[in-house]
Amino acid sequence: MKSRRFVPLLIILVLNPVLLSQERFRKYPPNPEPLPPLRLPEIESQTLSNGLEISVIRLTKIPVISLQLIIFSGESTSPDSLPGLATFTSKMLNRGSLNLSFSEIEKTIDLIGGEFSVQTFPDYTVFSLFFLEEYLDTALELLSQMLLQPTFPRQEIENVKRNMFYDLASKRNNPEFAGKKLLYQILFKEHTYRKIFFNDDIIKKYSLKNIQMFFNKFYCPNNAHLVLVGNLSLSTASRKISSYLNTWKKQNIEIYHFPPPKPLEKTKICFINIPGLKDALIFSGSSLPPKTVPEYFSLIALNQVLGGTPMSRLFMNLRESKGFAYWAFSEMEFYKSCGIFYIRARVRPGVIHSSVLESLNEIRRISAQRIPGQEIEQAKSYLIGNFPLSIQRYDELASRVSEIKALNLNEGHWNKYYENIMYIDSQIVFKSAYNNLLNPPIIVIVGDQDNIIDELHKFKTVEVYDNSGKYLYRLTKEQ
Repeated sequence: MKSRRFVPLLIILVLNPVLLSQERFRKYPPNPEPLPPLRLPEIESQTLSNGLEISVIRLTKIPVISLQLIIFSGESTSPDSLPGLATFTSKMLNRGSLNLSFSEIEKTIDLIGGEFSVQTFPDYTVFSLFFLEEYLDTALELLSQMLLQPTFPRQEIENVKRNMFYDLASKRNNPEFAGKKLLYQILFKEHTYRKIFFNDDIIKKYSLKNIQMFFNKFYCPNNAHLVLVGNLSLSTASRKISSYLNTWKKQNIEIYHFPPPKPLEKTKICFINIPGLKDALIFSGSSLPPKTVPEYFSLIALNQVLGGTPMSRLFMNLRESKGFAYWAFSEMEFYKSCGIFYIRARVRPGVIHSSVLESLNEIRRISAQRIPGQEIEQAKSYLIGNFPLSIQRYDELASRVSEIKALNLNEGHWNKYYENIMYIDSQIVFKSAYNNLLNPPIIVIVGDQDNIIDELHKFKTVEVYDNSGKYLYRLTKEQ
């Protein structure tokens, strides 16, 4: 009998170091691999006589060109009475010119193997045209037609109105869109950036007159920047662009400087009722003051540790440890006047209150205790390794350069990316967390009220909105 007892004991003694080793492996991630060298292509720039600035990144591997035209006016410059006008005007640019109808413009884009798209941001608008390199002249001719001879046909105005209306209507019951829209609406309540999210009832007010007014005021060469990525030199690009856009005349441009929004004095809880929603979504966010280059890089490293990936603290806490969430991430967005930090999570209906508390606790913890050096190094390794992947396509590369130009970011965001990431350490990230993440947040909960009413009553006060962002009433614990 003694020998039988000895065998299991021997197995335990032999396996114990292995089990302890596996436990250490699970608790502590392996050290990151040495960072690869980061070689970014050079950005060459030149300003034409009419004030249009051109930037070229020469790449020779693929026979395509990505062209992005930046207009340094976005929703922040839409009239207060017509939010969304910047977006509407941008959607009209390819709808017809003096010599080409909308269908002819579409056909020309197809013939050059191209794709055309437009995005309007708070501070700027970007028109993207992707095409085969042998059709550079055709693409520039097309761009000149749209910029120099737009006609804004009345029938196309109605078509774009209808498209925008149905697009917004289709998003109305999208819980992620509704939650983020309300978060921004309240964060920017007294700020011009609130106009980036507008409702469909404003669309009917857009007219040919105010489209022309906006276009004539902001669409000029000294309020624009042209970025090209492909197999062409700066001299070639400048010569060809000059020949097609030399009659695009500069004009006096009003310079807009918007102060950052005021932070909230206390936490605000908001709720959007979407009947039939099985789970609940939580958005928790606050505004950030404008950032310098060092702060920008320390903040993106901080975000990486807190909620940037499924290995980050929020995901590991709310999903892996507590089992509250299907996913939980944090994000940061940067504009000229400010930045936005927010957490988004999809959680089970019965743990909304606990999920909010755990999210806030993670923010307090990362703002009160220095992040261990190993976590910082993991974040830096991910950011360095992922950056080349994020710009490997021509259009992604052009978009990155366009963002740098549009937000007046200096060259440190491009050719010193590696050095800025490597400079970060625990002390720098701790300072960024302490200075930026402790403002009272706005918390937006999206769900089916019938399923989560008990969770809502755990909060002292909840403001209730409809899915278009209209305030309805207030819930309190006493009700």
